[in-house]
Amino acid sequence: MTGSPHSRSLAVAAQAGLAATVVGATALHLGWARQVDTVRHAVSDYALAKGANRVFAGTVASLTAGSAALLAGLVRSRLPIGASATALLGTWCGGLALAGIFPPDPLGATRTPSGRTHRYAAGAAMAALPAVGLLAARRLRRLPGFAARARRLSRTSWASAAACLGFLVADQCAARRDAGPVARTVGGWLGLTERVALGLELGLLHQLATAVRAGRGKP
Repeated sequence: MTGSPHSRSLAVAAQAGLAATVVGATALHLGWARQVDTVRHAVSDYALAKGANRVFAGTVASLTAGSAALLAGLVRSRLPIGASATALLGTWCGGLALAGIFPPDPLGATRTPSGRTHRYAAGAAMAALPAVGLLAARRLRRLPGFAARARRLSRTSWASAAACLGFLVADQCAARRDAGPVARTVGGWLGLTERVALGLELGLLHQLATAVRAGRGKP
């Protein structure tokens, strides 16, 4: 049977949240380009840029709200994505919320409890989402009419996983105070690797929302 009207409405709300996230991210990148280096600095450094903290907070809130709507839509749709994928999507939502609440530390500064919470919450969220896509794709391909959609979701999820791995390596290198020349070079790509990973994860979320809108769940 097709997805319920409630699940489709939640999917539309999720896509609206993702669209608002793109608008906010674009505003941050254009408006604070002189303060935040897109290659070296993490996206969360916009929270520390003069005048950008509210735009950053709104962007994170939009992504968190859209992701929460997607989670609710997946549950209501009864698509057979499995309990593990649902729990991991909840981890993504929770990590985003914590990353938005706790401010980051400036690049190279002494680590604070708030900064550590932000860093680990954001890292856990980014690592969880590709797994959601892979688990969902494996189950969705069994549904009639979902094979092509599942293949696209799987490809995006693998690309997202690779990009997240690159970001986590760059993050570790950037955090090392005794980093050698190679580690410093890798750490210098922190911002770019994170932006690539986040771009792919936004695409992954959009594909999941589209699947909910077209969903055929259990009666």
